[in-house]
Amino acid sequence: MQPIEITEQRSLPARFYEILEQEILLSQDMLAILQEEQKALVSMDMQELLRLSGKKENRLSRIQALDSMLADLTGEFQPEATEKTARLSALIPLLNPEEGAKLGQYRKKLAGLREEILNRNQVNKHFAADVGKYLSDAITLITSGIADRPMYGLTGLNRKPSLNQPSLISREV
Repeated sequence: MQPIEITEQRSLPARFYEILEQEILLSQDMLAILQEEQKALVSMDMQELLRLSGKKENRLSRIQALDSMLADLTGEFQPEATEKTARLSALIPLLNPEEGAKLGQYRKKLAGLREEILNRNQVNKHFAADVGKYLSDAITLITSGIADRPMYGLTGLNRKPSLNQPSLISREV
């Protein structure tokens, strides 16, 4: 006969779910900021991009703070965990079935939002890199004709002036 392992079914404090809700709200806000950023990139609105960059930094720091709080609460709930990040999937088996399902839904929603944030951020990053490359290519095309012909140099001193070229000093003198 196999030994039956009895595990104590626990429940998470309400503060844990409040933090998860705040993370979801901040993640949704970050998605909205990334959409605004994409519009600003398309319209090349530098002032808006600077404003959105500050907002993104603020949201990111708040999300990181909430992640840290979740990791602390998870450490209190599961002391044997040595990781500094909260592993929600590791908590689900320790909870009663209703709370495990609730936590699973939060985990799934948060993971989906994080994946969406990552995808939109990558799209914006690639768009900005492409625009920078196109601008660089355009500047190179415009200035390449000028760069091929030096304006000043010692080569002008060695050449004999042609009668057909204009000259600043009259040759008749």
